[in-house]
Amino acid sequence: MTFDLAARGIYGFATSEHLRFADLDANGHINNGSFMELLENARVSYLRQIVRSGLPRFRLVIGRIEADFKRQMFYPGTATACARLIEAHERKVVIGQGLFDGEGQCTAVQKVIMVSLDEATHRSTPFDPVVRAALGKIAASKDGLPA
Repeated sequence: MTFDLAARGIYGFATSEHLRFADLDANGHINNGSFMELLENARVSYLRQIVRSGLPRFRLVIGRIEADFKRQMFYPGTATACARLIEAHERKVVIGQGLFDGEGQCTAVQKVIMVSLDEATHRSTPFDPVVRAALGKIAASKDGLPA
C-alpha cells in the first residue's frame, strides 16, 4: 500500500507540540533539528502505544531516516507531529511521519526504518510471529492504529 505522508488524514496518531523560541535558527525560523525532535517525540509515543496494546515485548533501533522538509515554521506557534506504520517485514518496520503547522500545512515528512533488535546480542533478529502479524495488520489499517 502506498501512503502520501503529507496527507494528514492517513494518521490516527498525533501529538501536539509547542514551538519554542530556543528552536529558532539564524534565519528566524524553526531549525531542521527541531523538526526531527518533534517527529521523534511522536514516533516514540506512537511506538509505546503499540507496545502497550498487548503484544509480546520487542525492541527496535533506528536503521535509517529519510526526511523531506516542505515549508518553514515560525515561533510562536504549535505543530502537530504524526506517525504510523506503513510497512512491516520479517526484521524491520517502516514508520511514516508528517509534521503539520498550526494551520494544518505539511512542513515535513519522513520515513524511519526501524530494525528488530535482540536485547542479548544487540543484533538484528526476526520479529516474534505474533508481533510480526500484529505489525503487519497495523501497517495495513486505515489509520495505523492497533485494533
